[in-house]
Parts: sequence; structure tokens; C-alpha cells
Amino acid sequence: MESAEDDDAEWRAPCSISLVPSLELSNITSSTPHKVIVHFDMDCFYAQVEMLRNPALRHVPLGIQQKYIVVTCNYLAREQGLTKLMSVTEAKEKCPELVLVKGEDLTHYRELSHKVTELLVSYCPLVERLGFDENFMDITEMVERRLQQYETCTFNGHVYSNNYSEDKAKMYPWLAVGTFKPNQQTTLLPEDISSIMGSLSSVRKVQGIGHQTAKRLQGLGVSSIKDLQIFPLDNLAREFGESSARRLKNIAIGSDDSAVTPTGAPQSLSDEDSFKKMSSPKEVLEKIQELLACLVERMHNDGRRPQTLRLTIRRYSASNKWYSRESRQGPIPSHIGQKIINGNFDNAVDQLTSLAMKLFYKMVVSNKAFHLTLINSISSKDPNDHFTQSG
Repeated sequence: MESAEDDDAEWRAPCSISLVPSLELSNITSSTPHKVIVHFDMDCFYAQVEMLRNPALRHVPLGIQQKYIVVTCNYLAREQGLTKLMSVTEAKEKCPELVLVKGEDLTHYRELSHKVTELLVSYCPLVERLGFDENFMDITEMVERRLQQYETCTFNGHVYSNNYSEDKAKMYPWLAVGTFKPNQQTTLLPEDISSIMGSLSSVRKVQGIGHQTAKRLQGLGVSSIKDLQIFPLDNLAREFGESSARRLKNIAIGSDDSAVTPTGAPQSLSDEDSFKKMSSPKEVLEKIQELLACLVERMHNDGRRPQTLRLTIRRYSASNKWYSRESRQGPIPSHIGQKIINGNFDNAVDQLTSLAMKLFYKMVVSNKAFHLTLINSISSKDPNDHFTQSG
């Protein structure tokens, strides 16, 4: 992070910051929300990390490659027509001068991600991480203190409203003082939230609606946010249950009273790799050793003795390739956990690899053909933890 402070003030800007007023429907015109939450989204995060590590990359079209896909790219590359998740072949055709950096080792991205979160926590303790590049920050108390310092407030930048006047700043002073980002800032007023939400073409554009939920909604004839807004609550409840149905209806109109939960230290550490095909025990052994070598070092840096090892594989399926995962887990003997804490990495990796292969053979019969597309290893400090994998 320090190298970003030296120069290129314009380059240092790629962070999208959104103010999220958490409102109940009955208080939509109230001057005081229940909470004021800032959403930080680091644009092209992996590319930013590589540009910090190597400043020369700031001035060239840059793509981050994982396997045969460009997972993200910087703004210079985007100007040449590149988009995230584009194939390397297509990306090179669009931009022959594209510089590619291998991004399969997530260590540097993970480290910078935690530094960003730590920086936010230094201003406010209520920070919740969402993956590597996003954070929610509850600044309600900060806003309340600032309101006591200012008699008048005005909005900075553009205000997205069908009926805007300067009086709106008096109606929503908490929103006027909640952020200060004059470059390309747009403030969305509460009375316009439902209409702008209704303009979204797909339910997948809303956080909290994933692939499986969207698929079930599609089965009900609901594909857009507008569809969800007008869909009968009773019919939705029959499919999802009363509580989930109400939440879906609320987020469709931009209402969400979820609290920001400080993330704290992770309960589990994981590392994974995906590939087109892996079909021999030797390949599996080598990949598990590679993943555990990285994971053991992270366990050591974490400082807590790991107690559980979980191994996840994804079998190839032509019909459902992203959701055919299977997992097994087992306890990590205390003497192995102590070796990790003491920094005896090689011995610990060998012993964990042996444990992981035993878990593997509980899922795969080695003398029969198999085809894997992902291996994931996770360590936990709590043997009763439940693990949720993203597709």
C-alpha cells in the first residue's frame, strides 16, 4: 500500500464507494435512517495489486491470468475492449500489446485485501469483509457526530433524483455528510431507490441473489427485479418460506436492515485450484502438496493451532459443472498442529498430505476412472465448523 502514496494521484482512485442507507419502508421519507453503511468495492483489485508490486505495469494494458481466462484487467486494457472472464486467446486478439501476469497464487491479493480491511477498521470497528475486494462499513455513529458539528449540509457531486432540490439536503442530512467523494460521486436519494432497482434487468444484479435462487425464481417466471417487485408475496413464500420471501421482496425495492458484522479473524483458512482435467492419483498428490505448502505457512502466520482438515473435490459434470462438489474432513493430530505453530513446515506438509490423501480415497476409487476439475483444502481451528463453498 505504501508505494501507492508516492505518485500518480489519478491512478490511486480506483475504489468505488457507495453509501447505503438502511431503511424500513415506513421510514422512507424520514430524516434519520436506522443505519448508514458504506460499501467499498476495489475496482480491478488483482490488477491494482500487481501494479503496486511492479509500478511499470501501471502504464501498460494489464490482464491477470488464471488458467486460460483473464479474470480481471486494468483500465488501459478495458479501453481496448477487454472484459473480465474473457479467454486469453480473445484478449490477445483484441489487444496484442496486452501484458499478462499469472494470478493463480492468491497470496499477495490476500495480504493486500487484509491491509485494506485493517485500514478501514482503524477508522471504524464495524467493518465486514466480502471477499478480497469488498467491505461494508457501518458509519452511523461517525455521521451522528458530524451532524452535531455542522449546521448546514450540501450534497457533493451529482444527485440521482427525479425531483431534486437543495432542500433535499435538509431532509437527508445524514446522507449529505455520509461520504465525501467529489470525483464522479452520485448520491441516490431514498425515494428513488425502488425505481432504480426496478430498472435492473436481472435478479442476479442484486447482492444476496445467487445462481440457485435465481434459477428457482426463473421457474416462477421471475427474471428481472421488476418481476420480483410485483410478484405476489404469498406465491413467493410457498417456494422459499415466509422469512426468505419477505427478504427477497425487501431487497427488490432496495430495503435491507442487515447489520454489519465485524469479520474478525477467519474461522477457517482455505486454498484451492481449478483445472480442466485431473485424472490420476499422482496428479492429485502433487496438487494437494502444492496447496498444503501454501496453507501451512498461512496457518503458521495465523498463530492458532489448526484442528480440522477438510478436502473438497469437484468432479466433472457436463450438465452441472459448478455444483458437483464433494467433501470429507478429519481432525489434525495435535502434534502436527504444534509443528505448524513451531514452523516445521516440510514435516507438517508431508503428514497433512498423507491425511488429505486418505480423505481423497474416501471420495474417489483410484482404480476406477475419475475426472476432477477442482481441489480445495481447508484448515479450521474448530472441528465443528461448517464450510460453505462458492461456485
